[in-house]
Amino acid sequence: MKFLVEYTSTLDKKSLKYNIEECSFDTEPSIKEINFDIVLNKINLTVVDNDNKIVQLWGFSGYNEWIKSNHEAPPCQKGILKVLDDLEPGFSYCVSKDDFPVYVNIRTGWVCIGNPEGKGSVVEFINNCIAIIDDDKEFVSLWLRPEKLPNI
Repeated sequence: MKFLVEYTSTLDKKSLKYNIEECSFDTEPSIKEINFDIVLNKINLTVVDNDNKIVQLWGFSGYNEWIKSNHEAPPCQKGILKVLDDLEPGFSYCVSKDDFPVYVNIRTGWVCIGNPEGKGSVVEFINNCIAIIDDDKEFVSLWLRPEKLPNI
């Protein structure tokens, strides 16, 4: 699956929450109408319009499986994250057949799904949601900093 990063001066004003009881991430306000979802582990990245822009994030991520680390979120610019593939609406598509490791930095509050040392284009596409896309336009990692983390 291929992705495109477009840098802009603004980004979607949403808040990222982690529901401790449900072990899940969610962005608010949420959008009910979707074209399709891109699935990373059990996290859904929702695409809603014809230009394949990812506009929300939600889904399960059990914190008991997170690996404690000291990795830092990379410096980033605001922008848009798009899916380049021509995908049929109404379905979910996996980024990878295997789950990515999930790391958490308790001190900074950042959770990383994927390679925390990966390089590429770094974009904050929703408040406190950062993606790294490599030179081959493939997913490297997703960095999330919800308003509150569970006690780990």
